[in-house]
Amino acid sequence: MKSKRDKISVFEKTTYSLGALGREMSNSMVVVFFMLYLTAYVGLNGTVVGILMCVAKLWDAVNDPMLATFVNNTKSRFGKFKPWICFGTLVNCICLVLMFMPIGVENQIISYIYYFLMYVLWGMSFTCVDVPFWSMIPSIANTTDERNEISSLSRTLAGFGGLLVGSGGAIVITKVVPNGSANKWAYFVIACMSCVIFMMFLSLTVIFNKERYPLPENDVKIREIFGIFKTNDQLSAYSMSYLFLKTAATIAIVQFIYLFVYDYDRLYFGLYIIFNVVACTGQGIIMIFYPLIVKKIPREKMFGFSYISAVIGLLGLFFVFFFLKGIGYEQGATEVISGKEFQTVFNIVIVSIAGSMLMISDGINNIGSTVMISDVVDYGEWKTGKRSDSVIFSVQTLLTKLAGAAATLILGAGISASGLPKMIQGINEAGEVVYSFSGAVTDEMLLILRVFMFLVPVPMVVIGYIYYKKKYKLFGEFYDRIKSELDKRHGR
Repeated sequence: MKSKRDKISVFEKTTYSLGALGREMSNSMVVVFFMLYLTAYVGLNGTVVGILMCVAKLWDAVNDPMLATFVNNTKSRFGKFKPWICFGTLVNCICLVLMFMPIGVENQIISYIYYFLMYVLWGMSFTCVDVPFWSMIPSIANTTDERNEISSLSRTLAGFGGLLVGSGGAIVITKVVPNGSANKWAYFVIACMSCVIFMMFLSLTVIFNKERYPLPENDVKIREIFGIFKTNDQLSAYSMSYLFLKTAATIAIVQFIYLFVYDYDRLYFGLYIIFNVVACTGQGIIMIFYPLIVKKIPREKMFGFSYISAVIGLLGLFFVFFFLKGIGYEQGATEVISGKEFQTVFNIVIVSIAGSMLMISDGINNIGSTVMISDVVDYGEWKTGKRSDSVIFSVQTLLTKLAGAAATLILGAGISASGLPKMIQGINEAGEVVYSFSGAVTDEMLLILRVFMFLVPVPMVVIGYIYYKKKYKLFGEFYDRIKSELDKRHGR
């Protein structure tokens, strides 16, 4: 057992968790803005973009475990994880800036190739950060309580990183960059700002945290990777339940920005800031208090509640976008129409509450799944005698990317089916550069977009919940016995 001085300090928890904020800046920049940037501002076809992004995610499905084996087999004077975090952060920042840099090429084929390659390189370099970052947890926190605490804090700060990108990015777009709501250079500015925060906070993780619990250094061969799913049944149970819920949530979250640009904010992008702040605040509150809550409510029940919260949020959003008509704007209007101000505010409040339920679900699931995957690693070692930290942790990154692939493919199909116009640049009578839609945004277009957003996720959440309840069992006395036996093996 650890002595008091061996326990991870508050300072170490904080500096580690700030790294999660940094990495989320890059992830949220891509999740929130990249699809919109390519389709609305670069003018690429939504279906083609969706297919290319899906292909890139499938490539990630191949290379993620391969990169994870390199991490898992690393032996250096700086530890197993830190060299990869440093390398991945630097390359990922370069890729992120290049992804949002307007290349000014008229030939769309060249644009497709350029942004596809940048997206692939971004995904691979993000894996080099993400897998070793989360894989560090068992080496710096040994007990379930410590893992809950550090997972809660890191996921909370990661959520704040997403808030900075979403709401902070919207503020930069509307207040800093001229004609920012339709100016593609605004997204380049946000990408550069995100990279500065990304590198600054990941450096804190690397400098101030050490791998205090040496773990078995088992080399894992690439050909053994998929065999782990056969020997570790709890990895399979975790993966399927997580994939269904994450895909459903990503479909809804990715499309929020489209609904606000094309629906709620035909000319007032700032409403997205209100929604994002309220929704992320709800997520932040539940994540801050998660360690206290799980001391009263079993972790497995909290994880199950994340599925219920997701369904409530999705149904609330369905109600607003399908039944609360007339948001207070007319096509081409420059200000809110008299008499509709209350309805506009009412709709935003309902959307924000429903969005909070969805983000609360995502927060609980993120923290719970981080602890769960640590437990799955323990289970694999207990069952087979071989520990595969980075490979198993790479599964979480892989599942998140597969969820993103499904979401972008569905969204791309919805954009093409709806025929949403792109942003175009022009010159007004005063000689100023202005941006506007290339055509009218009709109710029929918005209806198609909403159908793609809501009709797929709800049944996916239900399937994920059923799979979790039937298959996953690493909690209670069963897991306590596994952990006790492993501690004896490790001489703790």
